[in-house]
Amino acid sequence: MIINSKVIVLDLDDTLYSEMSYLKSAYKTIAQNISDDENVLYELMLSKYDNNENVFDFLVHTYSTSKKYLFELYRFHKPTIELYSGVLEFLDYYSSDSEIALVTDGRSKTQRNKIKALGIAEYFDNIVISEEIGSEKPNKDNFEQAILNTKGTCYFYIGDNISKDFVTPNKMGWTTICLKDQGQNIHKQNYTSPNEYHPNHCFESWSEIKYFFDNL
Repeated sequence: MIINSKVIVLDLDDTLYSEMSYLKSAYKTIAQNISDDENVLYELMLSKYDNNENVFDFLVHTYSTSKKYLFELYRFHKPTIELYSGVLEFLDYYSSDSEIALVTDGRSKTQRNKIKALGIAEYFDNIVISEEIGSEKPNKDNFEQAILNTKGTCYFYIGDNISKDFVTPNKMGWTTICLKDQGQNIHKQNYTSPNEYHPNHCFESWSEIKYFFDNL
């Protein structure tokens, strides 16, 4: 039995890897499937995204394709993505003496494709995906499902989205940790939200997060 041990619950998108890299991977897949000049289309899609234009409306009009097909390519392709620096070292180190779970919102196939591409499934004692349980963060069910049958006594949650990641673990008495946006996050961090939505700690990198855990 694990006594006085940590249960570390993690978010996925923009916490363990850059969700922007998933968008770029999906755009590449779409360009490959609908254009003979995929590189030109890919750069044009990124430019339109940066300018807050509706990329899919442009593709439907220009390439006589359907939004349904584009969404399927986006959501269900096998992504080319990488973990943030320091994540693998953290997982390697703390998986030996801590229970680790993942709580992520999204479609089952999409999120599991990401987990597989990142090569991290083996580190988790539990994986909770919103589509699979029928609720999304900040619903308490998602967090309770993550720690089902855990034996630890100290609970931590590491995420990035201030609007939904921290408010519930805060109420549950967990220690909440935010990885700060380095300017690429899909969902920008809103620090003007009520205090109960804010994390207990904010860090710039995974090396800082590991240093925090090393010194608990």
